Amino acid sequence: MLNRVQVLLLMGLLLIFMPVAVGTLFSADDIGLRKPLDLPAGGAGVDDDEEDAPEAINFYGSEFEGDCFVFIVPAYGFCGETVIFDMIRQEVAQTLNQLSAAVDFSIVAYNSTTYIWRPECCNASPAHKASAQAWMGTLAPIENHCLLDAALAGLGLAQQAPGAYKQVIVCGAREPYCNGSGGGSYADICLESITAANFENLPIHTIYFTSSFYSGEEAFYINLSAMNGGTFRQVDY
Repeated sequence: MLNRVQVLLLMGLLLIFMPVAVGTLFSADDIGLRKPLDLPAGGAGVDDDEEDAPEAINFYGSEFEGDCFVFIVPAYGFCGETVIFDMIRQEVAQTLNQLSAAVDFSIVAYNSTTYIWRPECCNASPAHKASAQAWMGTLAPIENHCLLDAALAGLGLAQQAPGAYKQVIVCGAREPYCNGSGGGSYADICLESITAANFENLPIHTIYFTSSFYSGEEAFYINLSAMNGGTFRQVDY
């Protein structure tokens, strides 16, 4: 049996080492306590998702979501007619006003010539939107629908842009024709070349303007959008 002195010594040793043993056996994680600096899982990701989410625009009744929009539009007019181009300019201007500065955009116009607003997509700041709208006002619509070079230029701008949700919107008032080369052959070359150049597989949406004077030329635009994962819309004017 232990004498009185031995018992007292044993009790003293237990009192000395007990806090260390308890601290070693149990941690905050073991007993379900959260450390003060712990953050909830995924706490920072919610804001990031909101910042990266694409914006929605409404263009001729269709809704498109993206962080970069490239508009390819015809500066087209027959015998002094400006109705189509005036209508497109107004619609593009209204659409640009929907964008915040977090979104990029560019505009390419075409008739017998390709007109490029800027050599790269720019953020939709008030200054850039005003510049693009003023630039469109300087273009004179003429007859000719040389889409190929314009579409390739616009597609190139989109593919060089850094966005993750890029949208290309091609507008046309006629089946593509260029300087006497019209109808099937030129349109077929446009269809094949544009699709081949779309190496990022970006959605290419098409909007075809028709009237009682020109009708039945929508097949090209239907096919172009279908081959490139886009949508087709017909607009009467």
